[in-house]
Amino acid sequence: MREYTADELLEAREERVDLINQLLKRYNTPLLVMRVNFPGLKKTNEVTLSIIQDMSALICTILGDKVCFKSLRQGAEGPVFLAAVEEDVLALKRAAIDLEEKHALGRCLDLDVYDSLGRSISRQELGYPRRKCYLCEDYAQHCVRARRHSEREVIDYIEDRFREYRKTR
Repeated sequence: MREYTADELLEAREERVDLINQLLKRYNTPLLVMRVNFPGLKKTNEVTLSIIQDMSALICTILGDKVCFKSLRQGAEGPVFLAAVEEDVLALKRAAIDLEEKHALGRCLDLDVYDSLGRSISRQELGYPRRKCYLCEDYAQHCVRARRHSEREVIDYIEDRFREYRKTR
């Protein structure tokens, strides 16, 4: 699995935004986008692929026939799962937050929900606090911006969570 450049990562993000907009126009439903919060430029690896495959299958089971489109893509951003879902956007965001907070791998995920107009629904809109850092009690966004923890510390956390999850299956 290859390491991408920072420019390729930025290009992949732009392509994801374009794809999100295309899917929103095509399906006119809320869209769920799932990625692993994996640091660095080698975001596609055995752990991230396994996490996305397992969690996308779980999401499809939970949402059932409400999923009218799904896609799993790989590239510089790592594996990305997208699903157009015929569900109330706030109910979909609540389900995503529930998964992030209660599932063994939930903290490793970034589950974004967009309404049919392309607006990202925040946790705060539903009365939830911002996400906490994996490694300390500060807000995750603060730690990322301040580069408070090394890439290795974050990767070790994700890999440990994944190993523990696999033991329970």
